[in-house]
Amino acid sequence: MRRLSLPLLLGLTHGIGDGAAGFLLASLAHTLNLSQVSTLVLLYNVLAFGGQPLAGWLVDRLQRPRLVALIGLPLMGLALLCAAWQPTFAVVLAGIGSAIFHVGGGVLAICATRDRASGPGIFAAPGVLGLALGGALAITHTQVLIPFLCLLILSGGALAVLNLPALPYTQRKPEPVFESHDWIMLTLLAAIALRSAVWSTLQYLLQGNVKILLLLAVAAASGKVLGGFLADWLGWRRWVTAALIGSAMVLMFTPRSIAGLMLGTALLQSATPAGLAAAARLMPRRPALAAGLTLGLAIALGGLPGFSGWSLQMGSPPILSLMIAVSALLFWFSLRPRENKNEPIT
Repeated sequence: MRRLSLPLLLGLTHGIGDGAAGFLLASLAHTLNLSQVSTLVLLYNVLAFGGQPLAGWLVDRLQRPRLVALIGLPLMGLALLCAAWQPTFAVVLAGIGSAIFHVGGGVLAICATRDRASGPGIFAAPGVLGLALGGALAITHTQVLIPFLCLLILSGGALAVLNLPALPYTQRKPEPVFESHDWIMLTLLAAIALRSAVWSTLQYLLQGNVKILLLLAVAAASGKVLGGFLADWLGWRRWVTAALIGSAMVLMFTPRSIAGLMLGTALLQSATPAGLAAAARLMPRRPALAAGLTLGLAIALGGLPGFSGWSLQMGSPPILSLMIAVSALLFWFSLRPRENKNEPIT
């Protein structure tokens, strides 16, 4: 349990930071027109997700993931403070702060439970829930600026004093578990992007239904936490492919059931922890870049259909299920162990 204390704190901070971002973005609709809001949301996504690979590269060069993660929190707080009078500047600050916190926090979560998916799962889970709750609070005009600022300060202070795990930058390079070709990494990113596209499509189809979106966020967060532990127990490759196939079947045969939608979402998102942990194994000396590619670039690519106007065409149960099935196949291929390598995590 002790080694999970850091991922738990990082996950809580992740939820607070993404909650602040969700609150900021949803609040834009109170003062700006739809076109302006759409532009700023796109700007945030480009910076917060598309900017993560660059942020990850910088973190690996600096080799100071905690410092970088801590810098991201005051940037988010400053974004909240200036949102009312400088919304564009606020969105830029929020996007940069989110990008650098995700990669800095991602490295620490990976290293806290090295070669395990449980830490990445605990870190990743609260983000989607915080984003949804923050947006819901803004939609209902709930005044939570001061609470968010206080929580950012408190969580940042706790992160500043907590003991850190050993970082991989000066350690001996571990023997690879997976086939470590560049195209294996590309296949893994494609699997994550395709899974992310399904999640983005579901969110698009249900936009405006705050209650169901909150339920899906709870399901997604639960799936990420449980998925990390189940992947470690059953094997990353086995769990991820089985969970995604199960998700495809549930969404195919129970498309109008809220319970089925939640189960399908939980299974879909349960692949996230193993995907992040596997990327770190493929890039053992560049964990921040691995986090940036999986938590940032792949998710940004998965969101392109929504911004391209394809979500309605992709939203039918057979197409969603097919996309998930292809993602499962790509995961199965990319997570295959090296020949003559007997590793329980695969």
